[in-house]
Amino acid sequence: MTFTPTRLGRRARGGVPASPGAAAPPPAGPRRRRFRFERHGLPGLLLAPLLAVVLGVVGYPIVRTFWLSFHDGEYLRTGPWIGVDNYADLFTDPYFLAALLRTTVFAVVCVGATMLISLVVALVLDAGPWMARVVTVIVLLPWAMPRVASGIVWKWIFNDQYGIANWLLTGLGFSQFQGYAWFNSGFTSLVAITIAVVWHSVPFIAISMLAGLRATKGEVLEAARVDGAGFLQCLLRVRLPMMKPLLTILGVMSTIFAYQSFDHFLVMTTPPGGPSHSTEVLSLLTWLQAFTVLDQGTAAAMAVVTFLLLAGITALYVRLTKEDR
Repeated sequence: MTFTPTRLGRRARGGVPASPGAAAPPPAGPRRRRFRFERHGLPGLLLAPLLAVVLGVVGYPIVRTFWLSFHDGEYLRTGPWIGVDNYADLFTDPYFLAALLRTTVFAVVCVGATMLISLVVALVLDAGPWMARVVTVIVLLPWAMPRVASGIVWKWIFNDQYGIANWLLTGLGFSQFQGYAWFNSGFTSLVAITIAVVWHSVPFIAISMLAGLRATKGEVLEAARVDGAGFLQCLLRVRLPMMKPLLTILGVMSTIFAYQSFDHFLVMTTPPGGPSHSTEVLSLLTWLQAFTVLDQGTAAAMAVVTFLLLAGITALYVRLTKEDR
């Protein structure tokens, strides 16, 4: 009897050797069902508790707010169904329209100042790696401070009698700021609050930009420098375009933070939104309507308008980013 050896890596199937790179046949019977469950059913089963928590914590309040916005406000109870009357009343209310415009202008100024200052801080930290380790911790301190605490601190900084802001400005030769009352007018109150909000928002955005700047150091940047590109050209033509997805996310977050600014307005103005409603923004006006006037329906409608406005701004950011790719 003679023995015919078979080549390794091949097995006969109907007289045709199997290819080494051929895919294995799908398992049959119980093994196939187990394979499908592990591939399709098990991930959904593992994510189910998280999805339930997200729907309960995020989804239910949103749906409940939309539902309340179509009802009349009766203290802490849901009133009768009135349709879109709350929305119609809002867009004919001069206080709401003024708050909407004021919030939009405030958000534009805050986002622009925050992004610009954060970029400068990130560039300074990126230029000196030896100092970044220490300075980064110092930069993060304002962000770690609670908003209410920072609002109280900044209210004392702009105090007309004991504030350091008037003392510094007077020392620089601006004698008109001697005993100047910042919170006696709406414009100067908004200036002080804007400075406080930007001061609190810059650290997080700056550290995020610093991480993005460090990620742009590579062959592309070195090639641009070899070709004779200067600092500004490398920044505007190479580094910032490479950071565009990150900048989009940070712009969205800064916009949301600005529209949701509440603590500083509540703490730094007396009464909240004063003087004479000149510092009322959407978040503060919604809180006053819900917990001072106890009109839950109108407050819910204000919250829905703010939510839809932020959703539209976020969609615009994302669309602009996709169009430039």
